[in-house]
Amino acid sequence: MRRWTTWLVVGALAALASVAVADALRGPPETKHASAPTLSVALIPRNEPAASAMSGLIYYSDAIQSCLLRGVRIPDLKVAPSPNMRACRFSISPNGRLAFPGDARWSPLSDVYARQEGRLIELGSTSSERVIHFRGDAPAFKPDGRFTYVSGAKLVECEPGAITSVCEKTVARFPGRRVLSLVWLSDTRLAAITKRLQYALEIREEPLRVTVPGGRRPMRDLRVSPRGSFVSLRANSRLLVIDAAGRRVALPPFIDPRALTWSPDERWSAVATTHSIFLFRTEAPEARIRRLPISARDLAWR
Repeated sequence: MRRWTTWLVVGALAALASVAVADALRGPPETKHASAPTLSVALIPRNEPAASAMSGLIYYSDAIQSCLLRGVRIPDLKVAPSPNMRACRFSISPNGRLAFPGDARWSPLSDVYARQEGRLIELGSTSSERVIHFRGDAPAFKPDGRFTYVSGAKLVECEPGAITSVCEKTVARFPGRRVLSLVWLSDTRLAAITKRLQYALEIREEPLRVTVPGGRRPMRDLRVSPRGSFVSLRANSRLLVIDAAGRRVALPPFIDPRALTWSPDERWSAVATTHSIFLFRTEAPEARIRRLPISARDLAWR
């Protein structure tokens, strides 16, 4: 069973709690440049295996600078180029060159993207001027690059790489409920936020069907980890993580977690809280939490 493994002993948990409580009680943080966060411990422990060392770029919306999008390189914490945009929630392309406010889906194999505004889907390419708009819900891309969206009660699939709304293959049905958001964990397993009278998260791959009830309060901000092992979402103002089998995953006891992202290899996770970004091993025999004094509304790891 996938889960965050048990966190150290009471002493380590108390240490984390004291950091989190101080995080919540102190006043607004001072504005600091992202290139030089002050760390109380090394970002990568000396005994961390080289194969699991964190790397890449973390993009975040700076809560101090009116949600200006910024980038920081891991592990040396140097400033990295980022798209020129302000958005408290954002979605950034796999190469980090383009971002949209709110949610967008990106093909893992090409420069094609999809996003939704109301009941209209925008499907386009970052390398061409071809953009089309059509009615539909819950645009998404499979890991093999095939584009899907919901038309009526049917989830339909297009040919790979095609920028078209003519998608005739039906791959799933959702009778009697609206699909608000959808992601693919594999080419055959999906996770979707649906609404009938109440909200629910559905994970489906025949014969597997798991439903995580959400009640009457909205479920939103559905995201999938790079290798499809987890999804995250907000439900009833809480950040939830669910594994590919539909089981809830316990997070460390952070106060007011705002957003979560994973490193490209899923070995590391990052959580944004009110005053900090915390980095930790996704599945670890002990707590190895590193804190960046950055106040972020949203974040993504590339």
